[in-house]
Amino acid sequence: MRSKNCRRPYLGASSDPYNRVTEHNLGTTKSTKNKGPWEIIKVWGLVDIQEAERIERLIKNSKLKLTEELVSMYVESSSDG
Repeated sequence: MRSKNCRRPYLGASSDPYNRVTEHNLGTTKSTKNKGPWEIIKVWGLVDIQEAERIERLIKNSKLKLTEELVSMYVESSSDG
């Protein structure tokens, strides 16, 4: 997702991404509070929430610039098994 105001991207894993973006927009998430409103720009459908959370940690720990291409690369490499 990204902030509609500053176009700042944000990556998160959730079993219900549409509910999760609502929570972000309500200000219940410390890391994104006062930085929205947020909008979903892409949803990757992974079967396993643990795998989604693992990919999220890998990307956030990589310190690389968050892009749709970067996330797609991690998701595709994960599905290659």
